[in-house]
Amino acid sequence: MMDVHAGGHAQQEDLKLLLRMVKPKYYVPIEGHHDFLHSNAGVARELGWEEDKLFITSNGQVIEFAGGAGRLTQEKLPADYVMVDGLGVGDVSEVVLRDRQLLAADGIFVVIITIDGHNGKVIGSPDIMSRGFIYMKGNKTFVEEARKKIVEIVQPKIAEEKPNGMYLKNKLRDELGEFLFKKIQRRPMILPVVIEV
Repeated sequence: MMDVHAGGHAQQEDLKLLLRMVKPKYYVPIEGHHDFLHSNAGVARELGWEEDKLFITSNGQVIEFAGGAGRLTQEKLPADYVMVDGLGVGDVSEVVLRDRQLLAADGIFVVIITIDGHNGKVIGSPDIMSRGFIYMKGNKTFVEEARKKIVEIVQPKIAEEKPNGMYLKNKLRDELGEFLFKKIQRRPMILPVVIEV
């Protein structure tokens, strides 16, 4: 047997065979773009189904069957996409989806910086992790430039007064974001972690 993939949509002859065998009173093509639905209904028309027995619906549109007759109504039920995330169904927020789109488009740049809580000095060199943004081993010069920029951004502020973690994170996110965009023309999600010891 040849390894050939066939699409999930039935061919016209398959549809005709199904219609001849089942002989439904009403025919409702489902799943596909509207042009496919119309083509599908056209197969039933060829076999003699009348227009009032063919229903081409929009997502959520109600078909009412009562007293042996069917009719397409103007009523619409909610038919939005339902996002499934692990075990949760329909609980994926817009913020989570936006973050995932950002991560997919430009990656993430994580900065971990340790600050002395007494004198406000940066301890050691900032740690940087990058996923989906740059390959760190192949961009060592750029990574060192980024480390220097991080210290430049943080050091003046914390020398003035006791460090404020939230302020530093926002400052890092904004100014480092500008630096990265100027250098690489991409805007990764920047996740600053400020550790005060």
